[in-house]
Amino acid sequence: MKSNVKMAQAMGTTTKVMQGMNAAMNPQQVAKTMQEFERQNARMEMSEEMINDTLDEILEDSGDEEEQDQIVQQVLDEIGIEVSGKMATAPTAHRGALGEASKAKPAAATDDDIEKLLAQLKS
Repeated sequence: MKSNVKMAQAMGTTTKVMQGMNAAMNPQQVAKTMQEFERQNARMEMSEEMINDTLDEILEDSGDEEEQDQIVQQVLDEIGIEVSGKMATAPTAHRGALGEASKAKPAAATDDDIEKLLAQLKS
């Protein structure tokens, strides 16, 4: 029985608090504010979608890569012309004689050869 009385008192207190809240916060005004928020949010979503579509169109393959490739090729051609012009006057090495001795296989060293080299290093 006491629990029923306590429950009734709690519900009475809750009712008074809710009445105070309704008086402090106008439910119609809150609903109106929420509707305005929903409208503005929908507007923002539409604007965001339009901006994203515009950016996608701008950033799509618009031939910029081809233009960049042409510029790089032009620069490389200019460098190539300069390099080939300088290469014509550069000295050249004699082919065939240079480095042939180093390419030959060394003979297998015998024990006597190694002992002679060791003796030379000690003296």
